Amino acid sequence: MKINYISVSRLQTYQTCAQQYKYKYHLEMASLVEEPIYFAYGSIIHKIAEEYITNKGEIPINEIANDVLSGKIDLGDGKKVPKLPTEYKNKIPEHIRAIKKISDQMGYEGFTEYEFLIDLDPPNNVMVKGFIDRLIQKDDKFWILDYKTTKKGMFRKNAKTISGDLQLRTYARVIQKEFGAKAENIKTGLYYLEGAELIGACFTEQSLENVEKELIKYHSEIKNADPNNIFGNVGQHCTRCDFRSVCPFYSVT
Repeated sequence: MKINYISVSRLQTYQTCAQQYKYKYHLEMASLVEEPIYFAYGSIIHKIAEEYITNKGEIPINEIANDVLSGKIDLGDGKKVPKLPTEYKNKIPEHIRAIKKISDQMGYEGFTEYEFLIDLDPPNNVMVKGFIDRLIQKDDKFWILDYKTTKKGMFRKNAKTISGDLQLRTYARVIQKEFGAKAENIKTGLYYLEGAELIGACFTEQSLENVEKELIKYHSEIKNADPNNIFGNVGQHCTRCDFRSVCPFYSVT
């Protein structure tokens, strides 16, 4: 199948359902449903955080939030701010307070929405791509922060489960390769905006080498998969799939 690059989200799609990956990234079909509100909400919150940090906290975060929600500040990529349900409107005050809190504590230097695209196995074009919400460098030390709007509950990582987080390990490996950083000088964290909870993690050199090997292996697996011999993985996740209306493996009971 076609794979221009691998990313954590693309890999998760493939692991969830190869048929969904085929529709979305091999055939590059446009979504057949409206964007879920939680995706749009995530874009809004990330844009507020980006603008607040870019302006070094000099513009009140509530003012920035109002400008984003009113469309005065563009979300980018042609995205429009949808009408948010009350449930999501009610989340905004707590979430932007959490952003302000961590930003004021960490300072305003570094990068927001740091984009990377590197070859994991040159010159074989095994590309990995992604965006890091917040990257801070001080001398030879690095801090990686990823914002999460996930509710409290079983789906949130904790101090015991974060060590295996593929996203943070990928980010750390990328920074290690791009900046020549030592593994012990890279700190990462998931920042849950509900409750302003920071779950931090550091990774060993071996762990970062392993994640690179994992990504190369999965890249090869996807590339070598026959698009005409793909099977859908039917389950509860199908109700959230953009292509369920045309998928031959999905049926409504």
